[in-house]
Amino acid sequence: MVPVRLCNLPPFPAVAVNILSEPEESKSDIKRLATIVEGDPALAADILFLANSSLFGFPARIDSVRHAVAVLGADRVNILAVTVAMRQLARGTGPLIRPVWEHSIACAIVAARLAPLFGCAEDQSYTAGLLHDVGRLGFLRSYPVEIGLVMRGEFENLDEAMATEQLAVKADHGQAGAWLVEYWALPPSLALTCEHHHAPLQEREPATLQVVKIACRVADALGYSVFHLRSSPTYEDVVRSVHKCLGRNVLPPEAEMRKFVEDRSKLFQH
Repeated sequence: MVPVRLCNLPPFPAVAVNILSEPEESKSDIKRLATIVEGDPALAADILFLANSSLFGFPARIDSVRHAVAVLGADRVNILAVTVAMRQLARGTGPLIRPVWEHSIACAIVAARLAPLFGCAEDQSYTAGLLHDVGRLGFLRSYPVEIGLVMRGEFENLDEAMATEQLAVKADHGQAGAWLVEYWALPPSLALTCEHHHAPLQEREPATLQVVKIACRVADALGYSVFHLRSSPTYEDVVRSVHKCLGRNVLPPEAEMRKFVEDRSKLFQH
């Protein structure tokens, strides 16, 4: 059963829905993508910000959206479009949105890093990682008092936190996220990652789901956890559990991954 107040959430920003709904063969069409971006001032501003950031270091200033889209490429623009859409939905949810936002960004960055090792597209993995906790965002907008008590609490482990969340709003954030993905008519594969990202990692499951499960655990282990847990797996615990399930190690050393996430997450804090 879907918590009733989730039905009152605003629609997912149209520009992001348009980009996510594009057929794969059309997503690399730079001219078409530039036209979509130009229809959203917030997205256009962020595209220009990113194109002129130190991350890329282009020698001359980029002043037009079409030039920015051309130099950044379709994948990066798709990634930024979804990030801007999520940030728009997060506005007005109060201070508790910060840990949710930081966790979601960290998970998305890690997912994009791991994607090639699983044969996944980086932009699709980033999007799945960014939206995996969209149910929490929905709860913060719809049930701020109830979910606020949960997020300010301290729990022995993740299972206890999830059980408390379930009691507070009659659903967990994974179930809420899956429902919101369907409600907003986003790609169905995103509902799968929302609903099952806390389930144990399995060898025979969709690769993108595997990537998001690992990325979510890595984000927590690096300190980007939403819940306050007294007992939380370390980065090495995550490495061992992934190796045990998949029979291979896909994670770099902790210091390398931490720097990778910190450097890239700064781009989304302006």
